[in-house]
Amino acid sequence: MASGSSSTSRPARANDLTTHRLRRPAPAGAGWLAVLLLAGSACAAAPPAPKQAPAVAERVMAELRAANAARQQLLAERQAWAMEKEKLALLKTTVRGEAERFRAEAAKAKQAEAGLQKQLTDRRARQRRLQAVEAMVDALCERLEKALAALAGRSLPGVVPPDRAAGITEPGRRLAAAAGRLDDAERRAKQPAVELLSGTLAGRSMAVKVLRIGSVAAWWVTLDGKQAGTAAVEDGKLALHPVTKPADAQAIARAFTIVEGRATPDWLLLPVHRAKAKE
Repeated sequence: MASGSSSTSRPARANDLTTHRLRRPAPAGAGWLAVLLLAGSACAAAPPAPKQAPAVAERVMAELRAANAARQQLLAERQAWAMEKEKLALLKTTVRGEAERFRAEAAKAKQAEAGLQKQLTDRRARQRRLQAVEAMVDALCERLEKALAALAGRSLPGVVPPDRAAGITEPGRRLAAAAGRLDDAERRAKQPAVELLSGTLAGRSMAVKVLRIGSVAAWWVTLDGKQAGTAAVEDGKLALHPVTKPADAQAIARAFTIVEGRATPDWLLLPVHRAKAKE
């Protein structure tokens, strides 16, 4: 019991001591110091009021300047876009005009191509016809040349002119040469002529003057005029046959003078060589 009472009394004393300490008045200097510290801290924590107005004005002016710059930039961008839009519209119009021009030129070129194609087709058809005609002309020239060669082999010398166009390969020129040769042979066959030819007399070759009346008959005289006779083509060669009658020789000599223009024309009776018929 005693121990319990003593323990209870100790805390009570302590509480009384604390209450006594709190109830003691504080010194006067310490109170003023606390008031001054509180006032100083209050003044240091709150900024002075006059400095806030310039900061707000500067922010407002900065925002106004930024808005004005944004408005100017937007205006510049709108003007640039308007100019770019006009350029694009002009470019679009130009491109459309060029496209129309190209389409018109393409249509003209297509028409010209069709015309050229038609001309090419016509020229190819004409070329084929020309080739067919040239082939026909070549065949005709070959037949004509063979016929003239056969005629020259059985005619008197000089009636058919020699072929001087053997090296011509162009069909037109070849046909013209063959036709000219045929016309010349026809003309010579109708006219008398005196030529210096080589013939065979009694197995001996000799040069004589030959008078032919076309391709019908021919007579000859020696260059000294001492011999005369008739001439004929035998086996492709000119054969000379002498006459036995002096009157026939004189008539042949006078015929030469008449044809050569050294005597006046006259009627003459000339001997004719009779060819032997082959079985």
